[in-house]
Amino acid sequence: MIRSKAIFVALVVCLALSAVPAANATTVKFIGAGSSAMWQSFAVATFNNVAGAGAHHYTIKGNCASGPCAQMNDLLRSTSIPLEAGQVWIVWDSTQTNVWAYIQLDSVVGNRAFFAVPRARLQLDSSTETTAGSNLISSALFTGAVADDTSLPVAIYNALNLANVTAGMTDIRSEDAAFAQRRAVTPLNNATLAGLGYGTSATQQIGTQIASSFSSTLVTPVAFNTTGSDPFTGRAVPKFTTISVGATPVLVLANRTNVNGLGQGINNITVAQAKTLWTGANCNTSALGAAKSAPITVLEREPLSGTYNTFEFTNIRLTSDVPSFSASQETGVNPANVNNNPLNLTCTAGAGSRRRAIGTGEMVKTAILPTSDSIGYAFFSYGNVSAIANSANYGYLTLNGVDPISSTYTTGQLPTCTAPCSVAAGTSFPNLRNGTYRSWSVLRLVTDTTGSNFSNASAIVAAAQANINTTVPDFVPAKSTQVGEPGLTKYRSHFLQNGAAGNNGLSGQIEAGGDMGGCIEAVGPAPGVLNQHMKTDLTCAVGTIR
Repeated sequence: MIRSKAIFVALVVCLALSAVPAANATTVKFIGAGSSAMWQSFAVATFNNVAGAGAHHYTIKGNCASGPCAQMNDLLRSTSIPLEAGQVWIVWDSTQTNVWAYIQLDSVVGNRAFFAVPRARLQLDSSTETTAGSNLISSALFTGAVADDTSLPVAIYNALNLANVTAGMTDIRSEDAAFAQRRAVTPLNNATLAGLGYGTSATQQIGTQIASSFSSTLVTPVAFNTTGSDPFTGRAVPKFTTISVGATPVLVLANRTNVNGLGQGINNITVAQAKTLWTGANCNTSALGAAKSAPITVLEREPLSGTYNTFEFTNIRLTSDVPSFSASQETGVNPANVNNNPLNLTCTAGAGSRRRAIGTGEMVKTAILPTSDSIGYAFFSYGNVSAIANSANYGYLTLNGVDPISSTYTTGQLPTCTAPCSVAAGTSFPNLRNGTYRSWSVLRLVTDTTGSNFSNASAIVAAAQANINTTVPDFVPAKSTQVGEPGLTKYRSHFLQNGAAGNNGLSGQIEAGGDMGGCIEAVGPAPGVLNQHMKTDLTCAVGTIR
């Protein structure tokens, strides 16, 4: 009896002790994957407003002891799918009970991570447990000016490593992202550019890797579906919801170090001139109406980029063209040919060339920064353009005479932010707000329709929208969040895309379809008229499958 009782007590103690780690287990609240445009603002909102007092944060990029420090792992669908590396932020609460993270990738890759069945996972190198954070986000933005931790705690690493992505972070709607993926792998069609040739079939599961002209970076077209069944596993794709975060413009950026080239006072570019440059027809300052002739290096992103697709369908590939959709940044690009992938093509005229940068960081820091007379583009955020900001050697151009950042154009120098750099509510990006600047998109995330993934993502979105004007005003919040802030009062009209009929999501309806390049319209109806849409941009893609 005594021995049995002792054994029983011992078992109870063991069970109690074994229950302690379970009671203190770290819960993954959010793992976002995708767009760079929301990466910083989501980190700040999570730390300052969601994680609670005493929270910690950590950022890292590049290679660690065993390879990339952070990667997206889609190997559960196929071991042939390459891993995708990206920089990551991680936030956890004071008791290491809850953790949030966000890995920066292309928008299309971020969508794929979420829609994959089973979902893609965040993979961290184990050396992050002993490697100091890189302070990729200014400590001034975090309450208390807290710097990155010197390493990831074991509990945080164990919780995050190979945990499922909970949200896809995207510059374009998911229907547009699925379209971009299929367009990339569809066989090359030189006449219409409806297929770009990074595969042999629209249904190809894994396409040809798209290579950078500036580094060894590669991005891979990999199939995913937003509805129906997964193309690899055949498992049902769960229902999803889209949460609008805010809107931000795409800027045309230039290296102006050569006073006889792009530095000779070129301040504007028209849509027609942009098409001339980015189709490779004439890559010279003369194509921009300049008095002095100089070859230009024209830079473009990869077709899986939300930035690429926004620029493509608001400036280059328009329904107003005759024949419709005959132009593209991929004009004359055959991935099977030498100097086409990586892209390094001499233009038809002007003695300039076209090259490809993968990722916003590479576009700005590796391509534009050191390349005289180079011209490219990027979604604006203070972080995205910081490497070339506040310098007469670099700048942005107006587009069709309209400034993307300010009411009127002055020097075109890119602004800097000594964080925090607040603006008055309702005043950021005035020409995006009034609908006159044409090249922009709504930043969004996709997540589950209900449950903790939805509620956790919604909490971060609400915090980011509420704080965006008082921290780093990187976007126009989609919703009114404070006195004097009306939120985004324009939208891009939706159209049939990826099998989903266009629905603008007004009057309580569910938003659906594509909208990249859609007409810019007012959210509110005209007085006494239900849902009257006031079109301000007629070179749009309403009702068109591209």
